[in-house]
Amino acid sequence: MADRAYMYCPFCRNQGSPKVELHRDNVDMFCLMGHKGPHGQILAMNPEMIKTTVRFQPGPNDVKAEVWVNGERLLKAKEALGDRFHPTIASLISCCMAGEPVIIDGQQAAELRKLGIRNGQEMLAAAKENVQLAGQNQSLTDEVIKWETRIAGAMANIN
Repeated sequence: MADRAYMYCPFCRNQGSPKVELHRDNVDMFCLMGHKGPHGQILAMNPEMIKTTVRFQPGPNDVKAEVWVNGERLLKAKEALGDRFHPTIASLISCCMAGEPVIIDGQQAAELRKLGIRNGQEMLAAAKENVQLAGQNQSLTDEVIKWETRIAGAMANIN
């Protein structure tokens, strides 16, 4: 049985029908217009991805809660997050209860993205790398000071 590939057929796109959906089996991807090819060939043609919509479904232990919040900010948050509003709020509450969350504001997030850091895992990896490099820097500095001292001592003995 073929599954949806969540991509549009690039062959059909090149022929003027950009919204023909691809299906996949264990070996090939194909469309209902008869185009067929191995996964690698199809992916090399940069097919357009089909964006999925995720609808929030509360879990079995979830309850609806009423909280006080600035109305203007609530509207902006709902507008910005769309269908992700409820899961985002639920995740934020879970993060706060799991320990001490680190919250990044928009400006800080933009600066991190400029540095190539896109998520918390990459942020942690960069911080660990920074600590490791700082240790290496200190050991190299100590080595340079040790050699400078030896050279200064040797120069003093020559004169």
